[in-house]
This record gives sequence, structure tokens and C-alpha cells, in this order.
Amino acid sequence: MHGSRARYRFGPLERRGLIAGWRGGQIGVVAAGAVLAIVVMRHQPTPLTVVAAVIVVAACVAVAWWPIAGRTAEQWLPTVVRWGVTAPLGGRRRRPGVESAGHCIGADGAPCLVAPAVARVPGRPRIPAKDAPPSAAARAGPYGGLRVLGFDAHQTDAPMGVVCDARTKTYTAVMAVLGQSFALLGGAEKERRVASWAAVLTSLSRERSVVHRVQWVATTIPDDGAAVSGHLASHAVLPADAPARRSYATLLDVAGPDTSRHEVHVAVQVRAAGPAARAMRSLGGGDAAGCAVLSREVASLRRQLVDADIPVERVLDERSLAAVVRRSVDAPPAGGRRCPPCGVSWPWPLVTEVEWGALHADGSWHATYWIAEWPRVDVGPEFLGPLLLGPVRRAVAVVMEPLSSTQAVRHAERARTADIADAELRRRGGFLSTARRAREAELATHREEELADGHASFRFSGYVTVGAATREQLSVACDATEQAASQCRLELRRLYGDQERAFTCTLPIARGLG
Repeated sequence: MHGSRARYRFGPLERRGLIAGWRGGQIGVVAAGAVLAIVVMRHQPTPLTVVAAVIVVAACVAVAWWPIAGRTAEQWLPTVVRWGVTAPLGGRRRRPGVESAGHCIGADGAPCLVAPAVARVPGRPRIPAKDAPPSAAARAGPYGGLRVLGFDAHQTDAPMGVVCDARTKTYTAVMAVLGQSFALLGGAEKERRVASWAAVLTSLSRERSVVHRVQWVATTIPDDGAAVSGHLASHAVLPADAPARRSYATLLDVAGPDTSRHEVHVAVQVRAAGPAARAMRSLGGGDAAGCAVLSREVASLRRQLVDADIPVERVLDERSLAAVVRRSVDAPPAGGRRCPPCGVSWPWPLVTEVEWGALHADGSWHATYWIAEWPRVDVGPEFLGPLLLGPVRRAVAVVMEPLSSTQAVRHAERARTADIADAELRRRGGFLSTARRAREAELATHREEELADGHASFRFSGYVTVGAATREQLSVACDATEQAASQCRLELRRLYGDQERAFTCTLPIARGLG
């Protein structure tokens, strides 16, 4: 707390290693350099070879420690190797070969049909018909193994869309959440909303919880302001020449270029392992059991969100879920009337071309960032406002994995033990302890105290994807996003060399944690 208002502070990114803070990769690189230096000097012990051995050791130390764009060369090595290998194998350009997955019939606004239709079976997942099988490149890509299922639960008539990932054995459902102009609320109301959301998350970290991950995705889509102007025209009670209405109309005209639409989705995921696996086996196993277990958790979380004054508009069915994914991949331009393809069989990109720092998916360009550092100074509950608002097309996603109290205590105790051991090794070796390491140790102690007081613990990670119609517009949007992130006290790192996989972290499928 700071004064009468609640303030929040995040700790630095934990960088604990195996020995005295050294990672396994760093130790391996320096050890390899030392061995090579010894071999060189033993082979021909001359002053020249001694100089060469010193240069080799210095180069290995630089590779292990010298940061390049936030990562050392040793950390960049797997990404660079993978990037170099994908070129001859054709992995930078994918075409799944499912162009007949669905067809949009009629003019804009007409009903969309997916052919052929699949009958709904209560209590059973509806699996869309398989059209042309995905190519080998698509099966090997980040969308391989993903299917969008439909499920009709026994306890409700509303269908539920489920993303089934055969690789990780997970089932994910998505809820559309209504926004309530959080930035315009008073300080006390903001704190109450944040506390209510924290209470909802705490309920997910109970022992033997079947929820594997939960994710929220806030999407901003530029708009030409036609919807706002149309709402004024249809709902205004004052005449057109009234001063108040003229003033408001002028405001809408000025703000038209900066108008945007906002969508917030909450994804819930269960995994066929641990408590969820036992629950699935009791229901007979398979996709039907996984969807049934997920349906129960979604219904429970929806009730908790409503009780916490977080209104849930609806649980997305398979068609709405596919449409959300399609808008994330290739959103229509501001003011456009394009009717996007809504095939449930394959809502993912039809053609992707990966570059070192960007992804070209269908008709749009994307660049994804990882939130490497959260605010390390006191901030208020609305600190993400500059990033969530604005005319730039982007998606901000945070994926969280609840830890049971037993897991959280074990991790906290292991972190404290590692900090004490590292501090002792550094003291014996004559190395100074940095303020960052002292802060990490302090946070580990504070986390253990919070767990002892009954608070919940989560693993979480955040991502930001920026979208645009052209490469030039993407560059401008990325500059605006980086500036907005600095106002939020966030440190963004562009995920170079891994843009295709990183893009999926801002889709509502709860990816982004190892």
C-alpha cells in the first residue's frame, strides 16, 4: 500500500542458475573454452599459443555473458540454429492445403454455413468434417494437432467451442467478457475490481484443481467510428441542431481516426493429466470426457466472474471461437465490410511466411513481443492503460498456470535455498552481490511469507502481438506499441527468429508457458 491507494510492484525476472547463478549453458560454454585452451597449450606451449588460449577463454566468456538484445549469444544459439535449419526444409512458408474447409455464403450479414454440416449430439463433441488433409508442413507447424470441437453439455442448451490440442493433450474453452470502462472508474472501485479478480484466481490454485491454465486476451481493433456515430443517430433524444448534440458530434468527428473496438476473452484450459485425467477416466475418457470436465470448470468460473462484477457475455461456440481466431489472424481493415472465412475445420492461417522479426499470415503482418520485465516501481491498477488503449491493432495476452499450495511452497523453498547457496559461493569466490540478486532473494523470502499467510501462487507470462495490413504500417505500429509499453513501465523483447510460434501465444488457446 502507498498512502490510501493500493500500489503494485513486480519483481525482476528470476535468473537463477545451477551454480552461483550460472546457467547450464554458460557453464558448458566456458568449460568447453577452458578445455580447448588447455589442449592448445599442451600441444605446443609457446607464447603465441598462450595468447591464443587466452583469446579463446575470453571469447567463450563473452559468448556466455555478453547480452545481445536482452539475451546472451549462448541463449541465441538454439534460435539461430533452428532458423537456419528451417530454410532448406521449407518451414518458413506453410500452406496447409485446407482451402475447402469452409465457405461463406451470401452477402455481408447473411448466415455463414460450413459444409458439410455436422449433427449436434448432446453430451458429445461435434467434430467438423475433415476436408483436404493438412500438408506435412502444416502438421509440423505450431497449428498441427489443433482441432476446434463443438460440445453440447447435458446441463445447458448453449453449445461450447473447444480447442483440442492433440500434442499437449489439452482442451480449451473461451468466454467473451464485457468491458466496463475500467480506466474511468474511481480509485476505490478499481482496487475492488482487482481484488475480486484476485479472489477468482485464488480459487483456481486449490489442491487437486483440474484447471491447467487460464488466459486473458485483450484485443484492440481500429475502427472508423461509424458504429459510434450510428449509435448516436439512432439513440439521440435531442434534435440535431441542439448545442449539446452538435458538440458531441464534433467530438466524434475529431476522435474518428483514433476510435477502436475492444474485445476481451478469458480462456480456460484443462489437461489430460493429474486430477483432470482421473476425472476424465471416470467419464469414459476421450474427447467427450475432456469436454465434459472442461464444461464444468467453465460453468464454475463463469459464476465466479459474475459474482466478482466481471460480466461474461457468453461462452463461445465453435463458430464464434473460429471467428475470433480468424479476426486475430486476418482482421478486416478499419471500416471494411469484408466477411472473413469462418470455417471451423481450419480457422488458422491458410498461408504463412515467417521472417526473422515478423510473420506474414494470409493478408496481414504481425510482430510478437514477450513482456520480459513488468513494472519494478509502484504502479496503480490501471498501469496497462496506454498499451490496452489506442488506435493500433494489437492483442495483449497473459497466460497463467495456477500452482497448488504444496507446489508453491516447494518452489519457494527451493528458490530460497538456491539464493543462500549462490550467495555463499559468490562470497567465497570474492564476487560482489548485485542489487538485482539481492532483490530476487528479498522477493523469494516475501513470496514464502505470503504462501504461509494463505495467498495463491501462479506462473505467468505476457505477450503482445501487433498487426497491420502492410510491412510499413507494421513498423509504425511497432514503434507506437514500444512507446506505449515504456509508459506502462514494461520491457518488451521482440521474439526474433520465433515469430510463428510466438504469434500463437496471443491466440485464445492458453499457450506461452513451458
